[in-house]
Amino acid sequence: MKTNDREAAVRLIKQSGNEGYVYEESNGWVTFVIEGAVFDIKDSVIFYNPGYLVHYRYMEDHGWQFRIFDKDEMVFEYTCDWTDELRIEKNSYELALIKEWIYEQGNSVEGLEDLFDGTAHHSDRSPAYAVAQKIGLVHYQWLSANYIDADRLQEDCILDRYIQRRQETDLS
Repeated sequence: MKTNDREAAVRLIKQSGNEGYVYEESNGWVTFVIEGAVFDIKDSVIFYNPGYLVHYRYMEDHGWQFRIFDKDEMVFEYTCDWTDELRIEKNSYELALIKEWIYEQGNSVEGLEDLFDGTAHHSDRSPAYAVAQKIGLVHYQWLSANYIDADRLQEDCILDRYIQRRQETDLS
């Protein structure tokens, strides 16, 4: 989530009726993960989204996806799949906002289009990682609520788990 306010992510998780984990703010981003949403973003999260939200997926063995939502509207959608052969989909594809975020981080936009056209080759990082780093994301590798355990909570500095549950009480 593009924000300096960690509590905005907490509110989003609670309002959307989900459970998840929230990281500390870093570089103007608050990363969070929702339980049960392994490969897609839940409609309830999009419905309650208060601003810019990046849905980033990287599956090292077959592809990556990068989507941006402005509140409940998808304003950028890119998918690259190489399961059988290279297939790229650029459904809502305008790089202006991404370039703005890159400039905010003090990074160069040089070669940005190459990262999205499937021809970029980086010996030290994938195009998906390069985009994440350019816009200032810190938490993007191996990130899923389903794989978080107590050791990972400590080492990755995830501070809290936010649970939205109804407490049932018997008043009789």
